Amino acid sequence: MDAKSHFITRDALNDKLVQKLVRERGADNSILSDEDLLASRRTLIPDDYRGDIWVFGYGSLLWNPVIQVSEKYLGRIYGYHRRFCLKTEVGRGAPGNPGLVLGLDYSGSCVGMALKVAGDDVIHELDLLWRREMINASYQPRFVRFHAPEISCQAIAFVINRQHTSYFAERCLMEKTRMIATASGFAGSARDYLIETRQALRDLGIKDRYIEAIYQAVIAYPHSVGY
Repeated sequence: MDAKSHFITRDALNDKLVQKLVRERGADNSILSDEDLLASRRTLIPDDYRGDIWVFGYGSLLWNPVIQVSEKYLGRIYGYHRRFCLKTEVGRGAPGNPGLVLGLDYSGSCVGMALKVAGDDVIHELDLLWRREMINASYQPRFVRFHAPEISCQAIAFVINRQHTSYFAERCLMEKTRMIATASGFAGSARDYLIETRQALRDLGIKDRYIEAIYQAVIAYPHSVGY
């Protein structure tokens, strides 16, 4: 799947298309207003901020960052790990058949990419990022310390909000497999999300046994989306 086929694009975010589609599916109460999104971003980065910003990518930001990135480095953060722990009933799933996408959950460590947003574009790019990641406050944006051989920096990361109704606590592999293998929404299937993420990790030389185990289970699932 090439970048042109991704549903989440700069135009879609600028046009607030994701929010519109969520509303059309009757989920008005779950999404943040424009004012709430701005307030959330401003708690981390004020409007008068000057300078570059780093964002930590661990899932779809690796293969479809959307934001303008001027530099990137492979490295690790500590205190969080990559997990399929966010239930989605719209973007990658549907009511009655929710899918799962990744979040940063607590404990352990996570290898990913630090993505640099240049100073002249920071506020606009972050507002696009907030529309993408914070549509219903299922994540909690915060600064984490990123470590790489070339650089150590503070980076914005989107950590799962365990108090949110979309948080999906650790379950058996078979249950997660079914949800990822069979769910699909307006942004595509949860299965494709997994495949894209696994390929991006492999391209970066990141060995994630958790992702690999889920991938092998999903492609073997008898009623996987697309088969």
